[in-house]
Amino acid sequence: MFYNYNRFLNTLKVIVPVLLMIGLLSCDKFDGDQTIPAYIHIRKISLVDNTAIVGSLSSKITDAWVYIDDQFIGAFELPATFPVLSKGVHTIKVLPGIKMNGIANTRVAYPFYSTIVLSKSFAENVTLDLDSLTTKYDPNTKFEWKEDFELGGVSLQKSTVNPGSDTSLIKTDSSAYVFEGIYSGMITLDPTMNFFELETINKFVLPRAASPVFLEMDYKTNTALTIGLDAYSSNVASQVATITLLPTTTWKKIYINFTPTIGNFSTADNFRVFFGQMLSTTGGHPLILLDNIKLVHP
Repeated sequence: MFYNYNRFLNTLKVIVPVLLMIGLLSCDKFDGDQTIPAYIHIRKISLVDNTAIVGSLSSKITDAWVYIDDQFIGAFELPATFPVLSKGVHTIKVLPGIKMNGIANTRVAYPFYSTIVLSKSFAENVTLDLDSLTTKYDPNTKFEWKEDFELGGVSLQKSTVNPGSDTSLIKTDSSAYVFEGIYSGMITLDPTMNFFELETINKFVLPRAASPVFLEMDYKTNTALTIGLDAYSSNVASQVATITLLPTTTWKKIYINFTPTIGNFSTADNFRVFFGQMLSTTGGHPLILLDNIKLVHP
């Protein structure tokens, strides 16, 4: 069953400076008369799936949202060891968590990764070592758009909403620029160029606010990169930026939440994803690298 969207909305409200450890450190927060806790240790959660269907297994699962017998225990930044007042055999559910939009204070259980369900026995003052857990994409996930730059063509073009982009995206096989596989996407501008904007060739019919919509991707950029949506109503486009990524010297994985942006366009017929930025001609040599782009929804 797909991850409950009402639960997803509730997690969006959680501000988690150090995650939800508050309340776990006090025994009076649990039912029953047990006073000596058992412990659970989770080192990491990895994505393991059929790459022929889901594409790259690149992921950035940072947290574990833990339930015992459907009672919420807490959300924990990994690796984590935490106490539970349980003994005997119980059902553990672990929801893989991410930093939504790459922001530490907006951690959520990612609605497109499957819940991990285990039946385990607890003993007082004994650590249950779950170590490395694995998850898959929820089977109901729809991959509306995938671009890993490994096939012949590229599914991005110069913007038709803001024509005049100084450059387009090319594929590179340089080992200095490729994230994984043979190719990654590369955008470069020379000192005579100061603007680029690319959009998906295809338009996508996306679900409205009742369903989450995310863009996943790996990226590395030495300049700011703005990502958003072009919403089309009767073929007239309205462009809204969702996020601007800051420069990074290393490859990063990000999960961008398009859900509220789409919800603001209830009459839109379809959408395009765009990437762009106005660049300074004195800012050096802009270089943007992209890989493993996925637009996902139920």
